Amino acid sequence: RGDGLILKPDQPLTMINRLVSDWAFYEGVSQGELYSTRTNIHGQVFYTIFASAMKQDYLIYPSMIGAQPGVIWSYDNPTAVSTFDDDHPLNVSAAKCHDLSICLWYISPLIIFSSSTKYALLGEWNKWTAISSQRIIGIDNFIGSNFALITVYGLVSEVVPILVFHSNLSIVNVTCRMHPDEGEAQLVIDDRRVGCY
Repeated sequence: RGDGLILKPDQPLTMINRLVSDWAFYEGVSQGELYSTRTNIHGQVFYTIFASAMKQDYLIYPSMIGAQPGVIWSYDNPTAVSTFDDDHPLNVSAAKCHDLSICLWYISPLIIFSSSTKYALLGEWNKWTAISSQRIIGIDNFIGSNFALITVYGLVSEVVPILVFHSNLSIVNVTCRMHPDEGEAQLVIDDRRVGCY
């Protein structure tokens, strides 16, 4: 944030169990750094997966990190959003996530309105922690009325860029300007628009 607060997830990074079991299998030789963390905002859970120094490729399924199916995108390519479920696991490549690079992926729940419009809050694309409960303080989905109201928090007059996947509009980069009196903005998503007020 503008005041120097470092946005963080709700939980610290936790090693993914598959890597722990491989550590034992390979007699204590690490197969890389493969972690996940999460943020829970009003019952909607957002995940981050971190990988570096990988010695072999891994497939990560939602159940391996306690996630539900949703959408996934990477820090280095925020406009390429893919399905993340048991049929579409994340391929963590040792060729990409090696000793000289890190890889970050973000997983968001896919919300479906009664009109069949789908959206996923992706968060701040320019931050390592894309979704934080220090920034997003409320998510209200009105499924039957086909809209969502998301409360964004920041410093008075702060400008926050937020990415949203929308099935009718593709990836929307919306600028949220915090209200000069309250330090909040309302992100509104419906069938035809994504806007911040």
